[in-house]
Amino acid sequence: MTSNPSTSGDDWESSLTQAFGVLLDRPLSDFPPDADYAVYYSGNWLHETEVYRDPAWLAEAVLTGRETITSENLMLLDEVGYPELRFDASRSLFEIDPSGADFPAAFLTDLVAADRAAVDDLPYVLGADLARLTARHGVDLTSPELPAGVWCLAKARINSNGTLLDALRVATGIGDGPHSLVPCKPRDAETEAAIAAVEHAGLRAHLRAFCDSSSHDLRFFYDDIRDSRGEDDRVVAEWEGAVDQFEITVEQIGR
Repeated sequence: MTSNPSTSGDDWESSLTQAFGVLLDRPLSDFPPDADYAVYYSGNWLHETEVYRDPAWLAEAVLTGRETITSENLMLLDEVGYPELRFDASRSLFEIDPSGADFPAAFLTDLVAADRAAVDDLPYVLGADLARLTARHGVDLTSPELPAGVWCLAKARINSNGTLLDALRVATGIGDGPHSLVPCKPRDAETEAAIAAVEHAGLRAHLRAFCDSSSHDLRFFYDDIRDSRGEDDRVVAEWEGAVDQFEITVEQIGR
């Protein structure tokens, strides 16, 4: 039996690769194929919904990466058809403020050593590192005896397999095949021109919602990223949702 070109795995992957190359105005082959690519959900919305201090993120199975986590408050677009966002807490970034807490000195030393990107002098720690250090030193971050602001979720990593193709797939709300596409109605001429070269009609219709640089629903930072690309630039793509309420960022990390 001959497979359907529109649904076979190889053809679907090729269609995605071609479509995202058009979206980025740069073929995916230009990016290092062996790098780790992350998709982060961050911004004010984490705070306004209080997701950033939901203890569910600190559950042992979640923080170690054995289970993913979802939140009904976190989504790409408030429309029917997009897959539920699943987050990998083990690879998410947590901000730790140890001031006012009676932590063991060894825990604080290890915390600083695990810091991924200090912001306001507070450690940013991967969930997996946080799980390891709290277990090693017997620290319970959910203890009611600790100050409320000891920890918070700073950047939630949307679950993907670490490749650029998969990062872009989940960042644009595409599931595991053509059946998952959510068509968006035609927009202005500039938006249509940005994706006109996407060969797969379904992907072209879906990506209309992710290529608009002026949308109030999900603004694509296209020109800013294209103009600032350089050898040290890690941001591949970025969207701003609900007028500066949250950001979806695809980044090359770990290099």
